[in-house]
Amino acid sequence: MSDIFQISVSALQAFQAAINVTSNNIANASTPGYDVETANLTEAVPQADGVSTVGAGVQVAGITRAYSQAATTQLNTSQSTLAQLTATQNYTTEIDNDFGTNLGGLSTAIQNFYSAASTVANDPTSTAARQALLNDAQGVAGSFQSASGQLNALNSDVNSRITADVTQINSISAAIANLNQQIEGATAQSGGQAPNELLDQRDQQISNLSQLVGVTTTTQTDGAINVFVGNGQPLVLEDQSHALTTLPNQFDAQQLEVGSTLASGSISSQITSGDLGGLLEARSQVINPALNQLGQIATVLSQTVNSQQAQGLDLNGNFGAPIFSVGTPTASASSANSDTTTATVSVNAGGLGAFGPDSYVLAYRNGAYSLTDQTTGSSVNFTQGGTPAAPTITANGVTITLSGTPAANDQFLIQPTANAASTFSVVLTDPSKIAAAGAVQSAAADTNTGSGAISSPTVLNAANAALLTPATIAFTSPTTYTINGGAAQTLAANGVIAANGWQVTLSGTPAAGDTFTVTSSAGATGNNTNALALAAGQSTGVLNGGTISVTGAASALITNLGSQAQQINTAQAAQTAINTQAATAVQSVSGVNLDEEAANLLQWQQAYQAAAQALTIGNSLFTTLIDSVNGTFT
Repeated sequence: MSDIFQISVSALQAFQAAINVTSNNIANASTPGYDVETANLTEAVPQADGVSTVGAGVQVAGITRAYSQAATTQLNTSQSTLAQLTATQNYTTEIDNDFGTNLGGLSTAIQNFYSAASTVANDPTSTAARQALLNDAQGVAGSFQSASGQLNALNSDVNSRITADVTQINSISAAIANLNQQIEGATAQSGGQAPNELLDQRDQQISNLSQLVGVTTTTQTDGAINVFVGNGQPLVLEDQSHALTTLPNQFDAQQLEVGSTLASGSISSQITSGDLGGLLEARSQVINPALNQLGQIATVLSQTVNSQQAQGLDLNGNFGAPIFSVGTPTASASSANSDTTTATVSVNAGGLGAFGPDSYVLAYRNGAYSLTDQTTGSSVNFTQGGTPAAPTITANGVTITLSGTPAANDQFLIQPTANAASTFSVVLTDPSKIAAAGAVQSAAADTNTGSGAISSPTVLNAANAALLTPATIAFTSPTTYTINGGAAQTLAANGVIAANGWQVTLSGTPAAGDTFTVTSSAGATGNNTNALALAAGQSTGVLNGGTISVTGAASALITNLGSQAQQINTAQAAQTAINTQAATAVQSVSGVNLDEEAANLLQWQQAYQAAAQALTIGNSLFTTLIDSVNGTFT
């Protein structure tokens, strides 16, 4: 039967538990991951005395924590996105701030080189001017190498951070699996009462994990939680953790990818959020594309300068030797290939503006080839030629030649420009070998009577064996002419006359009998036409279909990197605000409000004191009863 003692004692025990819970809330107000707890008090089962039903006091039905799965999931997702943007931002900011300065130096170095070429044109026999041109060429090479060196250093840093993230992810996964085991055991021992402290610890570990990599979770009926990454790759299944690994990129062993002990090959493409996702994105979308663009500029600069140099004559009367050297495009077979087929790649030097800065993946599947842009993942149109034994793939100014037919699913990474900047160097050391003079020169006969004038020759083909052979252009009428007494030709409407690998333009109207000569410039020490053409290359459009010059491309790269950094900064700032809102939503549900807990503590204190007073009254009544009974039998 219920009595005042039983009721009062149950109240004291319940209020003591409530005071303990409230005190624990206050103690953990600043503990990361702690969810505020509440002692759930319910009326004890009443007892009947045959006449009526009397209450039996109060009991603690359980201690629950304030927790919202929806708010927590939203916070973890927000944290993953924020961490991914922050990781990418670190690299875009560093490139924009530090590396951007060196790119500015590269742009200045290129301008100095072209200015030096102009100085040579002003004084083509000056050894000092020629040496200054070579010195400025070294400055260009140094700038390319320094800039590419910084980008490669960033790639090394990405590798280090990927390794660190994978190690930390595996440690957290093991901790979650261990907590799953503890939670299952504690829940079973307590008759189904959830171990709140262990749940809080596990939730905090998942929160920490979500900052490293985007995760999804499922909860089992026994309280264990399963954790997945990517497209459902398990990290934790009940009390077992499955580690992530690092492995070399299938095309480039210097770049690390993310793998799993439960899967073969890389799962990097599935990792798109968290710090790990940001690192992978920074490499594929920021660092490597910048290397490719830098290499594109280096390749075109080398091609245009060397091409112009080859069209002129040096002080010794020889055709100009190359000034610059740049690494050739590369094709790398996947380490997963099952065939020994090799691939070589070349950039089409005949169309300087045709090739872009992208790298490509060439794959052979179902008896056909496919070409994919590595940065964008989009398909690239191409033409296929050659023979079955040596097929060729041509796209965007790039020609790929294979030796034999690959096996099914074999792949090759095609990098036209990725290594160009790091290998850019100056190979000409003798200033006398700078080809300042045009290979051929033109002159009008003093006896000419017409108004015709001839331009300086432009070399169309320096390899033409007859290029330096003297040629006489004799006009038989104002519109017809012969070259070295050959067949009569009609003057083109634009006045262009071409032969032996050179081209001149006639203006005005020649008279019958007027003659012009095109001869070798060898020995013409004051000739500067090729140096002038070299200097003019600063503003000549050669990239993007002939619309952007080399110096313009360098400036555009700086601008693009700055714009990319700004876009990431904006996105990161917006995501920070979203993450703050998500954290506030979780805090509003699960956080400890010290003012509220202080009020609860006072409430439970007063209730405890009242229950104690009831117990005192009960004791007094019992004493009175005993005294009365004792008095009756005295």
